[in-house]
Amino acid sequence: MPRAANPCRQQSLAFGYATLTTGVLSLALIANLVPLMTLPATLPQIMAAWDLNSNQAGWIGGVYFAGYAVAVPFLASATDHVDGAWLLTGSALLGAVTSLAFGFWAEGFIPALSLRFLGGIAIAGVHMPGLKMLTDRTSGSAQARGSAIYTSCYAAGNGLSFLIAGIISTRFGWRAAFIVGGVGPLLSILLIWLLPPAATRQREPGKPTFEMRSLLRNRELVAYIVAFAGNTWEVFSIRVWFVACLGWSLSLPGNALSLPALGVVAGTAALAGVPASIVVAEVATRLGRRRTIVYTCIGSVMVCLALAATSGGPIRIVLPLLILLQITSFADVGALAGGVVAAANPTRRGAALALYAVAGFAAGFLGPVLVGNALEVFGGIRSGTGWSAGFLVIALGSSVAAAATRYGRGGATGPGD
Repeated sequence: MPRAANPCRQQSLAFGYATLTTGVLSLALIANLVPLMTLPATLPQIMAAWDLNSNQAGWIGGVYFAGYAVAVPFLASATDHVDGAWLLTGSALLGAVTSLAFGFWAEGFIPALSLRFLGGIAIAGVHMPGLKMLTDRTSGSAQARGSAIYTSCYAAGNGLSFLIAGIISTRFGWRAAFIVGGVGPLLSILLIWLLPPAATRQREPGKPTFEMRSLLRNRELVAYIVAFAGNTWEVFSIRVWFVACLGWSLSLPGNALSLPALGVVAGTAALAGVPASIVVAEVATRLGRRRTIVYTCIGSVMVCLALAATSGGPIRIVLPLLILLQITSFADVGALAGGVVAAANPTRRGAALALYAVAGFAAGFLGPVLVGNALEVFGGIRSGTGWSAGFLVIALGSSVAAAATRYGRGGATGPGD
């Protein structure tokens, strides 16, 4: 007579399985993100080396996110049809090759633009497909907890990328930062093949993967998607241009200040946004999601306006404001993600997340480009007027996010609204 399964042992095995899956995929995501912020962390050096203007620098800084936006609808759904481990492996290889090629061979605007675009495609094949693989391998509270950990690792990877690039470029030059960045995705491949297999394949047969009409009829969902687009406009704009702005401010008379490598400062500021996002998301569940997001956006707009008013001013005013903008711009990310998940029809949640990512990263491309355009029109990277115009462009992001959240209420509301 077969022995009955031990419930405690089953629970222990399930916990271990979920923990291993979450840990492997989260670490693989962080490793693949090492090249992400290498360009922003070294932008002043590259602009000087290649004699780039602000408009060109903005394009190189933003095109990474255009590559992500173009590729993510296809790659996010590819795990429904192919082995996800192979997809992540191929994407990691592409990410490694583009970063290494940038470090060893890139010279000038067009090669840099092309390689950064391909780098964005590479991370699109890791980020959302990795989340899909995680949800295929977990369920219940383990799935919710694992998804939250994995999502927060994207922000942690951003900050770590800045830190590594800042340290390496200061000691060995900007090309070395890209070469070291290319090692991260290669290491992730070793992790990916430690993943346990998925128990089931999560797909509704006969359903189109990225059919949008039903999504666009959901007014509340669309509002959160538009708000996220405004959010990423601001987040990636300040991250792309942070080091360049800080470097210019420090070069002004009377602004000399002893600081670590500027990439390290940027990375530390980016990491500070992670606990802020967790706190804001918790506040949103208690006091109302919409109200919390709107107030956070207004606060971020005020920081942008303060930076526009003080550009070229004392570094002891400008530096805290720059760091604060890194924090406030990212602070509502968790609350926005909770809003889109709550607003989406559960049977169309995957497609909703794909549209959410497309809109967000398309805006993440446009923001840095238009900041660069504003800088170029109003005097360039060494002009206080140019930086004032740039921060006004950045402020548009949270302005749009606040308006969309405030006026996009649908017919039903969730507990966090």
